Amino acid sequence: MNEIIIIISLILLNGIFAMSEIALISARKSSLNTDAKKGSKAAKLALKLANEPDRFLSTIQIGITLIGILTGIYSGAALTDDFSVILKNWGVSPLYASLIAQGLIVVAVTYLTLIFGELVPKRIGLSIAEKASKVVARPMYILSLAAAPFVWLLSKSTSCMFNLLGIKDSDNKVTEEEIKSIVQEGKEGGEVQEVEQDIVERVFILGDLKVSSIMTQRNEIIWLDLDMDKKQVKKTIEQDLYEMYPVTGKKKGDVEGVIFLKDLVLHLDTPDFNLECIVRPAFYFHENMSVYKVLEEMKEQGISRALICDEFGMCQGIITLRDILEALLGTINDTQKEPEIIQRSNNDGWLVDGQCSFYDFLSYFDKEDLYERCNYHTVGGLLLEQLGHIPQSGEQAEWNNFRFEIVDMDGARIDKILVQVPNDNNA
Repeated sequence: MNEIIIIISLILLNGIFAMSEIALISARKSSLNTDAKKGSKAAKLALKLANEPDRFLSTIQIGITLIGILTGIYSGAALTDDFSVILKNWGVSPLYASLIAQGLIVVAVTYLTLIFGELVPKRIGLSIAEKASKVVARPMYILSLAAAPFVWLLSKSTSCMFNLLGIKDSDNKVTEEEIKSIVQEGKEGGEVQEVEQDIVERVFILGDLKVSSIMTQRNEIIWLDLDMDKKQVKKTIEQDLYEMYPVTGKKKGDVEGVIFLKDLVLHLDTPDFNLECIVRPAFYFHENMSVYKVLEEMKEQGISRALICDEFGMCQGIITLRDILEALLGTINDTQKEPEIIQRSNNDGWLVDGQCSFYDFLSYFDKEDLYERCNYHTVGGLLLEQLGHIPQSGEQAEWNNFRFEIVDMDGARIDKILVQVPNDNNA
């Protein structure tokens, strides 16, 4: 009876070691680090052990090995003799009783060891890794100190073999794909909302984009001319009201600066009104700058909008904080502005403005990953590249499962496009 109690105790102890091993290996260091910063001593110890895998793995392996030896001793001759006597009393031949008893004991001990000494504890360690690692951290740490000489010997021996085999420790830095995968798992588990997942994915995509991909293109900018009189300025701002207007000079293409709406409101009714008096210097960003670099500089400079120039210093567009916000959250519809993408009735495709940002277009159809392989700023730019010439109404093109048909041209500019996505009704 005593042998049975000892064997069961050893199996359960083996389970504790097995659970400790899995828990400390699979516990998220970020979670342990957060708890440690909150003052959890158990989390600090668990993090210390997790950062020294050779130390705690050697300790656990010593424990499991000793338990295996002791289990073999106590399930050996003494228990076999007792059980063989029981079998003889049941009428089993004395010739086979000892052999059968030994076989049954091996099967029983192996089964109990696998279930209660390995599988169940490891499952527990995986399910509640952080909690389990904090529970076992102190006992494992004390054992590692007690077995320090053996742990040191095993650690050094393991490191030597590791070096002889030419294996290097892998770089365990967290990647964007791993974060996306974790967020996806969180959404499937109900811990992360779909809108949160969408924003996280957009954050990473936006980090790879140039500011030219989300800016308002030059031909969509409403300009003011220094030669405009009061009546012309009023007509312009009545038709298109914005917070800032770039100002052109006498030479075509030159940008003299910008005028803010608040300055126009304050000076428009003055008798000696002159645009030149309220022009402010324009702030520029290069078109190849990353979106986040531009955002950082806009914060530092305390501005909400700026002009985008090319390598020749020519203005190519305007970037605003709203453009960056829309890239993160999706298009914010303006009730006074015609949408750039309109779904036709009966799901018969989409009518798209030729000057629609190519990134916004791909975002609408959840195809942002295609943007990394392209250099187009607008949907019209894509079609010009695909067709290789200035097209006419009715011409068609296909690209990555999109079907395009040019509906209307405005001179040499593609104005309206009919877009169809075969076998795709998700947008």
